[in-house]
Amino acid sequence: MMEADLLEKEHPLLHRAEQLVFCDLINALLQENLAGLLDRARIERTWPGPAAHECSELGEGEQYLRLPLGDERSLVVRVKAAPFIQPYKLSRLPAVLVDQRANSVQELTPISFMQRFADALSAVERQASMPNLQDFQQELRDSIRHTALSMQASTSLEQSEQKSDDAALLQAERFSAMRDRPFHPTSRAKRGWSDEDYRTYSAEYGRAFGLDWLAVRRDYVQASTAQDVADLILDEAEKARLRQAVREAGIDEQRYLLMPVHPWQTDHVLPAFYREELAQRICVPVVRGLGAFRPTSSVRALVPAGCQRYHVKLPIGIYSLGALRLLPPRYLHNGAKGQQLLVSVAEKDERLRQRLRLCDETNWWGYHDAAADPFADKPGHLACLIREYPADLLRDDAVQLIPMSGLAVVDPQGKNPVFAAWLRARYGEDAGVAEVLQLFREICHMLIDTSLRLFCYGIMPEIHGQNVLLIVRDHQTTGLLLRDHDTIRLHLPWLAAAGLQEPAYRIKPGTPNSLINETPEKLLSYFQTLGVQVNLYAIADALMTAYAIEEAAFWRVIMSVVRESLGEEGLPEQARDVWKTQLLEADTWPIRLLLTPLLQRTDSGGGSMPAGVGSTSNPLRQLEAADE
Repeated sequence: MMEADLLEKEHPLLHRAEQLVFCDLINALLQENLAGLLDRARIERTWPGPAAHECSELGEGEQYLRLPLGDERSLVVRVKAAPFIQPYKLSRLPAVLVDQRANSVQELTPISFMQRFADALSAVERQASMPNLQDFQQELRDSIRHTALSMQASTSLEQSEQKSDDAALLQAERFSAMRDRPFHPTSRAKRGWSDEDYRTYSAEYGRAFGLDWLAVRRDYVQASTAQDVADLILDEAEKARLRQAVREAGIDEQRYLLMPVHPWQTDHVLPAFYREELAQRICVPVVRGLGAFRPTSSVRALVPAGCQRYHVKLPIGIYSLGALRLLPPRYLHNGAKGQQLLVSVAEKDERLRQRLRLCDETNWWGYHDAAADPFADKPGHLACLIREYPADLLRDDAVQLIPMSGLAVVDPQGKNPVFAAWLRARYGEDAGVAEVLQLFREICHMLIDTSLRLFCYGIMPEIHGQNVLLIVRDHQTTGLLLRDHDTIRLHLPWLAAAGLQEPAYRIKPGTPNSLINETPEKLLSYFQTLGVQVNLYAIADALMTAYAIEEAAFWRVIMSVVRESLGEEGLPEQARDVWKTQLLEADTWPIRLLLTPLLQRTDSGGGSMPAGVGSTSNPLRQLEAADE
């Protein structure tokens, strides 16, 4: 049976994918109280449908969440009260439409559930809360399909037996991609890819492919360096083949710069966006399929065969998490400026100098037309970034680099092999719950303490799990390695007080500027949402499943580490007060909205992810109340 046909016949795989997406969808709807869902719904223990239906049974702690639609019809799901982050969570599927007049029950899909929910709203309410419903429903379809493809890849991932440390990082990247953005129902959707594209270019399948090379006239290139890209990511034989292709194409390398292009981009984007440039030989195709590169979990970052030090990041004109995967020159510029700031603050702070390492992202190249709009999408479709990993970490056999996102996934057996291997190496085969929580504490301690030190200077990197790697030496966490520096967020008064220079960020006029935050509380919100809820809580969520540990145990660890961090010497009093007040004492915490921005989007959005902020009860205050 051909692989391309396999998914069509594996209905259980598609069903499992739909169930996973559906659970994330309903939980996100409940957390965000989208369109007043919780305000309209009723929580009760009386089943409104035919007595014999399977949904009429309630387990321990379960209740019905019933959303009346009118005409004696209701949407019904089973939920449990949730002690943290949101008031209720889905306990199990199915979600059903109950029609009491017809005495019938219809099982729903994610798409039909959203449609029934939307139909229950008035036209004004629907336009206000979900004008993008139709596109969002298509994104759900793509997400189900691509989640099933990701599950299909898990078989080959489990069977892979690569032993070197370098391969271990790539294996963790592949594993990370199986969840992508935690708790997001459409995170796996790569809109624009066919099934075969997904298998070829996604990290889960681990396939190697060559890059295409384009000669771009140097007066149409904006660059941070005079370095040649090819010298960093091609071996000698590949560079010789590239030079031969340049000669055959009649390219003058004094006038042209050679840039790599993702093969999907060559086929689907460049012919449309760069038609005139190709016709005028401003851009000249040189060679296709050169080298062997494998994708990391971010899709855009690719690893050359035999070289772990230099990763190449390229734009791909697909939508993921509601944004085009572009590389606009302003993002590349901002990343270099953010990195320089992190270097400067580490030079000032001994603790940061000991534990914080950075990937070098200062070498980049991008298309630039001086006569065109620099903030348009077009320049972001033809660009390149080199991400250089610290050579000393890669050379050290005692060091392992673990993407934190790789700790937030469970495989089809409900296990996390990345965490499990670390746990065994650290504590032996008999490690139990106490050791799991001890290792989780170590992870929390490194992320929370480092974040607090940076916060004291008015700095907060985007510390979700994909951007942060744990530096593990002899199975002990010794530091953090940060990558993707283009969203280093700042509170300028604290930056100035520390004698640090404000980076000259480039911001598109008329767009929200989340990089500069007027208050320290707003700056800290990115730690609460990305650092705790998207990163640490996602790890906890995976470990709850893998080791059958109650959720409260992980929040106790987080709260304990937050309190301990306040005892560090040399913390500015103002920063300590904000940290304590907002994390431990405030009634509410901010949350990152997942669905609301997607459903309310009325334009393409370009390369910017749709974003929104809501609020939830402070989980650490809830923990204290539960423990009293």
